[in-house]
Amino acid sequence: MNIILILLIILLILMTVVGGKRGIQSFFTLILNFFTLFFMLILIGAKIDPIKVTFIGSMFISFFSLFFINGFNKKTFSSLLSVIIVILLVMFITYDMGINAKIQGFSNEQTDTVAFYSLYVQINFSKIVICEILIGLLGAIIDVSISISSSMNELYKNASLITQHELFKSGMNIGKDILGTMTNTLFFAYISGFMTLLIYFSELKYSLATIFNAKVFCSEVFQLICCGIGIILIIPITAFITSKLMFLTRKSKKIGSLKKEK
Repeated sequence: MNIILILLIILLILMTVVGGKRGIQSFFTLILNFFTLFFMLILIGAKIDPIKVTFIGSMFISFFSLFFINGFNKKTFSSLLSVIIVILLVMFITYDMGINAKIQGFSNEQTDTVAFYSLYVQINFSKIVICEILIGLLGAIIDVSISISSSMNELYKNASLITQHELFKSGMNIGKDILGTMTNTLFFAYISGFMTLLIYFSELKYSLATIFNAKVFCSEVFQLICCGIGIILIIPITAFITSKLMFLTRKSKKIGSLKKEK
């Protein structure tokens, strides 16, 4: 516990030195998100529907991450709206697939671990898989969404002659540049958590076919692919919503100025 506290203090100092006021806000937002996630786990443990808890919790985490750090403005609002839409889409896309894939629960390699657990927790692990996907996806799509909407906001403010279609196209181009690096980030994040098991498989002389058909391996790959789908979806949705929202406010300003002239 002392080591964790020391690391937290080092993290706070570094975020303050590098990020200033924004860094301090980011640190406390991180702490707030941790407690939100912890509260979500308590609610799921209390037999409340895991998917509903995860969806509502994701909205709170997105709200904290976007508005507490970047303030209340058009770019954060469009980013929040895009994140909520993508979470819903990924949830609907992966729900039936996750159940039919039968990747929930424990694999044969985890038999020794199961022996120490109670089997009467009365939690639907098929839904827990979907919750893991949504939570794993959340940070990535928030990052991609605010990067696109913030860039588009700067373009909108500094290029007065830009059209809505051109702004949308610019948002898509920005998203394409982010796409490759973000999918790599997700890939290495999941693989790094899977490295110990891969070494275990190697020591047991598992064939590639056995590894590819192992439940625990399929579960990681399934979550990685679903997160990749979410990152792809967030790009056009954020670009579309941000371009619409920016020009909607411009139209309302023009209408207001015309009424004043009359």
